[in-house]
Amino acid sequence: MKNLSFEHNLRPSVSENNGIGLLLDQDQKIYSVGISTGGAAEIRMALANSSRKIIATTIDPAGAAFAKQKIEEERLSLRIEVKVEDVARPLSYPDGFFDFVYARLVLHYLPMNELDPALKELHRVLRKDGKIFVVVRSSRCAEVYDKEATFDPISRMTTYVSEGHSYKRYFHTEESIQSHLESSGFRINYIKTYEERLCVDFQRTQLSRQVDTLIEVFAVRKD
Repeated sequence: MKNLSFEHNLRPSVSENNGIGLLLDQDQKIYSVGISTGGAAEIRMALANSSRKIIATTIDPAGAAFAKQKIEEERLSLRIEVKVEDVARPLSYPDGFFDFVYARLVLHYLPMNELDPALKELHRVLRKDGKIFVVVRSSRCAEVYDKEATFDPISRMTTYVSEGHSYKRYFHTEESIQSHLESSGFRINYIKTYEERLCVDFQRTQLSRQVDTLIEVFAVRKD
């Protein structure tokens, strides 16, 4: 496989490698929710199969612009479309349009009242037997146990402060993310928890000082 022109600057990611490794040749239309660092994962998906088309989304215009630049440098703009789009809102794609949904480190931004509708939309736009790869942060993460953190039992969001900035996340258990996926029409192929040191910058060059606990799920649209 061709190396990315900026790949040597990126920290490797276990969860990203796991998701890309699940793609089969027949997975031609990919929906990537929350585009990866500089479009690295999406570029790897495209390079692995010359007929694959990817739509990658983010709610961050600056992130979208950065990813577009990197994708253009790899001459893949015709096969990777970057869009500013909110997965918590109804999607514009027809039923059964995609073969594979890649949702790494994005769905934990959604409170409970937005997560279920989002998953039902992702279920709708997947073809029958289409697959979804999900990675969310676990309730075992250190932020959950910060004595200054607050928890909203209705939204399931934890609010915490890190380096002077306030953040909100839905920190999941294996049971919670499994329940959300199953109630939205997915059949779980596997679910596992492991640790990964994530990066704190969008360019994925600076490692976090802590190790995060992640939950990874691979599921299939069952009807």
